[in-house]
Amino acid sequence: MGYVFQEHETVSAGVKRIALEQLDKVVQCTKSGEKNRDEAIHDARVSLKKLRALLRLVEVKSNAHVLTQERVCYRNAARRMSEVRDTTAIIEAFDKLTKHYADQLAPDALSELRKPFLRTQKRQQGNKSKALADVARMLKSARQRVNNWAIEDDGFVVLRSGFKRVYRKGRATMVRAQSKPSVENLHEWRKRVKDLGYQIRLLRPIWEGMLDALANEFEKLADYLSHDHDLALLRQRMVQNPSDGRTPVKTVVAMIDQRREELQVEAKRLGIRLYAEKPSALVRRIEVYWRAWCLEE
Repeated sequence: MGYVFQEHETVSAGVKRIALEQLDKVVQCTKSGEKNRDEAIHDARVSLKKLRALLRLVEVKSNAHVLTQERVCYRNAARRMSEVRDTTAIIEAFDKLTKHYADQLAPDALSELRKPFLRTQKRQQGNKSKALADVARMLKSARQRVNNWAIEDDGFVVLRSGFKRVYRKGRATMVRAQSKPSVENLHEWRKRVKDLGYQIRLLRPIWEGMLDALANEFEKLADYLSHDHDLALLRQRMVQNPSDGRTPVKTVVAMIDQRREELQVEAKRLGIRLYAEKPSALVRRIEVYWRAWCLEE
C-alpha cells in the first residue's frame, strides 16, 4: 500500500503496516544474488532509514521502551550496511566529480586514480554478502514483534511530538552546520533532513500536492548534503593515499574542495527556506491539514 498513511486506517494500523512493508523489503534485499549486491545494500539502507524515520515520528505513552529497542535494532542493522557501502559511495562521488568538471579535464585524465577504489570494491564483495546475511539474522524476529507494539492513541496526537522533535533537531543541526561546517556537523544535519523528508512523505495524502512539493525539496537538500559527505570521504581517501607522481592528486583535492563549497552554499540557501518556520507553527499547520483530511473521509 506504500509508504504513506491511508484513508480509513488508524494510525496504529498504519504504523504497523508500513513497518512490515519496509521490513519485508529489507529481508528481500538480503536474498539478492551476487550481481545485485550493491543495489541490494542501497535499497536495504533506504528501507531501514524509512523504518527509523517512522519510529521517530511515533510517540507512545506506555511501553515506550519497546519502540526504543526496535530503534536500536534498526540502527545496528543500518550501521552494518554502512560498513560495506563507503567504497561504492566514494566511486559514485568520484564519477560525479569528474562529470562536473568534464570540460576542464582531458578524457580519462583521472582514470588511474579511480582504479584503486575499484580494486577495493572488488575485494569487498564477500564482505557485502556477509553484511546482508548479518542483517537478515538481525531482523529475523523483528517482523513478529511489530504486532506487539502498543500504540493506544489514534490520530495526529501520536505523531505530533515526534514530528516537532525531528523538525526542531533539523533546525538546530542546520544552525550548527552553518556556523561550523565540519564533516560531522554536516552529516548530522543530513540525517535529520532525511528523517523529516521521509516523515513528510508518510503524511503526503493529507495534502498531496503541497506535501509532495515539500518532500521533494527536502530530498534535494538531502542530496546536496549526501554528495558533500561522499566527497569528504573521497578527499580523506585521496589524502591517505598520496600520488605516485603520475596522477594529479592535489588537483583532485582542489576540485573536491571547490565542489563541496558549492554544494554547501546550495544547501544553506535551501535549508534557510525549509526551516524558516518555528517548530510549533509548522506542527500546528500540519495538524490542521490532518484534521481537514479526516473530515474528507
